[in-house]
Amino acid sequence: MNRETQKNSPQDNDLGGPLRLFCLSALSYLRARLELAGLESKEAVARLGGILVLAAVAITLSIAGYLLLCLALVFGIARLAGSEHAWISIAATTGALHLFLAWAVLRGARGWLRKPMFATTLDEFRKDDAWLRSTTEKPR
Repeated sequence: MNRETQKNSPQDNDLGGPLRLFCLSALSYLRARLELAGLESKEAVARLGGILVLAAVAITLSIAGYLLLCLALVFGIARLAGSEHAWISIAATTGALHLFLAWAVLRGARGWLRKPMFATTLDEFRKDDAWLRSTTEKPR
């Protein structure tokens, strides 16, 4: 059925015709937006993947550099101490210091990690849900 015959159909005299056209338009709009979101999400995933690879490389290089600097520091202090086996106690002390600092950072991050993400958004959804339930309940 084409648009001209559809305009003259008896369905246009009641609410069904305009409502049907509105629903079709809304679905068409939604489909277009979802297609756009799908394209953008593919681009975002590719971009995020590249960022994650670069971050992993940077972290790996940073850890290697940090370990080499710690090693140089340990042997530098041992050389200043003048003892042949001083590096063992210096390395143990440096390791213990790093473990303590890691524990302190994790303890400090514990409260930050417990805080829920998207708390405001979730709260708004709860308010919307409560409002919808209160408006759709039938009076007794």
